[in-house]
Amino acid sequence: MIVDVSGPAVPRLSRASISLFVERVLRAARARGIAEVSIAFVSDAVMRRLNKQYRGTNKTTDVLTFPGDHPDIVISLDQARRQALDEKHSLATEVRYLILHGLLHALGYDHETDDGEMNALEMKVRRRVGLR
Repeated sequence: MIVDVSGPAVPRLSRASISLFVERVLRAARARGIAEVSIAFVSDAVMRRLNKQYRGTNKTTDVLTFPGDHPDIVISLDQARRQALDEKHSLATEVRYLILHGLLHALGYDHETDDGEMNALEMKVRRRVGLR
């Protein structure tokens, strides 16, 4: 498994631990076929541009996924920080949640169009990888 991580470092979440986490999530989701993943940490400004360009929404979001054989997951660290504060957990924990969420999108799940399947799987995988 190749995990390419770019952008600013996340406190208490090394690039090596991100790679291990991606592998654990894919195993827990019983996913096959993904051998390489790119994860980019960006600012709200960059995320807003991407969200407008690809989804037609001129605002930031926490995570965008570009699926394919080598999916790209883009995470706004600014938004992740706000969500971590709201949820009263660390930025590292929030980033793990967002990586998991992005990986499920990369596997073809879509909470905006399904009947709760993605959410149910996300909760199951969270338990399997120790995220509460």
